[in-house]
Amino acid sequence: MKSILVPIDYSNNSRNALTYALEIARVTGAELILFHAFYPIMTPPASLDTTDVILALEEGKARSLKDFALATRTEIGLAEGQLEAYQSIPLQAVARMGGSYEMILEAIQKYKADLVVMGMQGGGPWSQALLGSTTISVMQESKVPILAVPENIPYRYFQKVLFATNLSKLPATADLQPLRSFVAAFGAKLQVLHLYRNNLQYATFDPHEALKQLAAKLQDIALDFSFDIQEEVAEGICKYVLEQHADLLVLIPQRHNFMERLLDRSVTGKITAHPQVPLLALPASTLTYNQSITDQEKAANPG
Repeated sequence: MKSILVPIDYSNNSRNALTYALEIARVTGAELILFHAFYPIMTPPASLDTTDVILALEEGKARSLKDFALATRTEIGLAEGQLEAYQSIPLQAVARMGGSYEMILEAIQKYKADLVVMGMQGGGPWSQALLGSTTISVMQESKVPILAVPENIPYRYFQKVLFATNLSKLPATADLQPLRSFVAAFGAKLQVLHLYRNNLQYATFDPHEALKQLAAKLQDIALDFSFDIQEEVAEGICKYVLEQHADLLVLIPQRHNFMERLLDRSVTGKITAHPQVPLLALPASTLTYNQSITDQEKAANPG
């Protein structure tokens, strides 16, 4: 892992995300790229060159962001008694005028980020469906993993990681190298959870071949598998997170259309409405999608 993008809006939520990013950078040796998207409070006068005004605003915002990052890095370093280690974490600050969602996706590509660390606020499924969620939207479109950090959950070293997936829908071509690298960096134990929705699924799906493929992709990782029958997938995942005292939950969110989100059929949406631990969302491109996939099949795959 070489670079971590951290969107910042100066809320306590994004400051907590920055704490996570600093800790991950300290472990992995990655560079932090702090990113702030904004709109100006006032429209510049017509007599001024708009391009110059925008550039000046972006440079000023970037300087403020850099000051914020340096102060936070020092504060956390002092609190952890490892000031020198934290001060050695390389970072840069970037500000761009525009909408958060569009600008974050653009920055991921421009700065070749390997991971994005974002704040996540639980607002309930209706607010997420009707008002939208920048974090969930970025998750569904990003080509790199997104670590979504709950607002009031402090950083805890990742020792137990839970990967909830539908093995019957995980293709042999799935790219799990980002997950393997992340888990290996922390020396964590990875628990793979497969939930059957009903007894019929349990009776008709043999997971042995999928387990062999998964073990091959995640070689050298301390790996264990769990199976259960749970009609409500999101509820089953949340229950398992608590039972296993997991430090991190990993999902592969699917691209759901507006009506599916409105009806709260997204497992990811339900979990992020009431987050219990940080959520690492692997890129949707990890899966091979079939455009003719049915609604029932999509509902069967966690995410």
